[in-house]
Amino acid sequence: MATAFDDEVRSAGNDTPLGFLLTVAAGRLVKDDDPAAFADWFVKAAPTLMPELFCKARDPAHFARVLARGLYGITPLPRHGYVAQRLPQPGRNEPCFCGSGRKYKQCCAQFDSAMPFPEVNMLRYMLDASSRDVFVALPASRVRIDAVADTARQWLDEGRDKQVVALLEPWFGGAAPLGSRLEILFDTLMDAYLQLGRPRKRKALIETVLARGDRQLQSAAWQRRAVMASDQGQHEPAFEAFREAQRLDPDAPSLTHLEIMLLIGAGRMQQARERAKFWLARAQRDRDFPPPLLDLLRRAAEDPAEAVLDVQERRVPALATLRAFPREMPPPEVRHDVMLDADGIGHLRAQPPLAKAEAKWRKHFVQAKPPLTALGGDNAIAFADSDKWLALLKREPLLWQSFDVLDDLTMAVQALGLLGAEHAIMVPLLDRAVALLRLHVEASGARQLPWGFVENRPALRSLATRVHHALDEGDRETALRLARWLVLDLNPNDNHGLRGALMRLYVEAGSYDDAIALGRRYPGDFAELTLTHVLALYCAGRTEEAATALRTAAAVHSRAVKTLLAENAKPTKSDVFGIVVGGAEEAWLYREAHRDLWRERGALAWAADELARWRPRKRAGKARHDSPVQSDTQIGLPLAKDD
Repeated sequence: MATAFDDEVRSAGNDTPLGFLLTVAAGRLVKDDDPAAFADWFVKAAPTLMPELFCKARDPAHFARVLARGLYGITPLPRHGYVAQRLPQPGRNEPCFCGSGRKYKQCCAQFDSAMPFPEVNMLRYMLDASSRDVFVALPASRVRIDAVADTARQWLDEGRDKQVVALLEPWFGGAAPLGSRLEILFDTLMDAYLQLGRPRKRKALIETVLARGDRQLQSAAWQRRAVMASDQGQHEPAFEAFREAQRLDPDAPSLTHLEIMLLIGAGRMQQARERAKFWLARAQRDRDFPPPLLDLLRRAAEDPAEAVLDVQERRVPALATLRAFPREMPPPEVRHDVMLDADGIGHLRAQPPLAKAEAKWRKHFVQAKPPLTALGGDNAIAFADSDKWLALLKREPLLWQSFDVLDDLTMAVQALGLLGAEHAIMVPLLDRAVALLRLHVEASGARQLPWGFVENRPALRSLATRVHHALDEGDRETALRLARWLVLDLNPNDNHGLRGALMRLYVEAGSYDDAIALGRRYPGDFAELTLTHVLALYCAGRTEEAATALRTAAAVHSRAVKTLLAENAKPTKSDVFGIVVGGAEEAWLYREAHRDLWRERGALAWAADELARWRPRKRAGKARHDSPVQSDTQIGLPLAKDD
């Protein structure tokens, strides 16, 4: 009977019969913690609360009294400082505590020594039955930290995030130093803040730990800061935080996992693989290294994205099915008609069989197409009810020929924001959409498929997203090839603003004539294209044209030119309404992305000298107007350093 009961205990929760029994028992102990009174109550109540536990007992009352004693001995009571204290054990030849009149060794000793209750965290049930007022007193008590952490984690899994915050915040209050034993509470509280959408609270907690924590706890805080920066696409700050965490606690096993995650997030797959091999060699010499992390390192040494995705699939099981689909997809086929006008400008239209299958798709998959020219949206909710549309994809393989379906799946995976999913699932979907689009263009002879036709948007969105992914991963060859096809051929209106990136790719590749031609194709454009056009002219050796273009840029995009050339420009905060043309954020973003390129090509010093020489001529004679610039105030010079 003890073995069966042990299985019940291990799976106990509030929604199980045993969980209900423990909850009621804890409520009784909160009201009255006298052991004798509790045992008398348990003998009467327990068989009714959980009859299946007592139905096979020879003497239910006797068995209940034994259980009551064991349960009382593992319950952390307030009067004991929340430390569990077993009741005194009778001597082997003394009368048994159950009142049978028999010697203890002949009665309950066999049960008392084998009670499986130690597997239960009774603190969780005691706190369930208590008011939140008691949470404040816990840090000063003798309660076990692991019991508090386990309670918080259970509540977090049950969606009781606010209760988790109420339980854990007092541990980080006051002004006393914080020790490494609190690391597990710190991690759980950070997760609770994340679930509640409280970024300021997360940042404040990190600052608290950095100010008052010991080295190990500070390292944990820096690791969290690294993850937060990586999630926001701030990869260099993320690696800076990682290095600080490593300095403080170089032997922390979590650093191995973190570095690989950061490298994958930054698209540096080869380096992630190499670092996994490095950490694996070290970890295999450490007997105490956590086995799950060791297994992750082994798999990451082969394929980092796949290894991380294996972990992520525990959170989103549908990813495993979706990841297997590329091996089952039929080859791309022409299943859309391309409706062309006399100039070869057309739009895609699904052929009747595909249109019928797409109608079924929309019944099972709740679409959330993004507004305007956005490339993604918040449609991760699609995975909440994925069984139906995953089954439909298996029944209707024709859907893999649909730009609309591939677009939906790509955006849903992207919205999850899970490391590994982008590389292992999203990119294959995008590559299929690109191959499918090329097949249709070649078969139809279409010159353009403009964004203005709504039917073209799923295909063009997939192509633009693939360009951005290639840029993020540093795959310049793929980015250049696809951006050129999209901007110069399919959609010259460039609704996704990729011409600036294309211009930079041309300059990086030394294709200066192509870059100059692109700049002339979009005269009077935004700062990114206009300034990089100046750079292309300079690199091509056409310095007179470059100087004229620079002076024009200084007039039209004065803030961007000034910020580019400044020695110590200050970062700007993002505007809630977006990037303002001619504004500080536009100028800062151009500087961040392009200043090194200007410096490497020797154009940074040239531009500063050129504008410095031009300024005195303006001051010497008011009648001279050989430049588009009308006054020094429009340029905002001097340019040597930031104001």
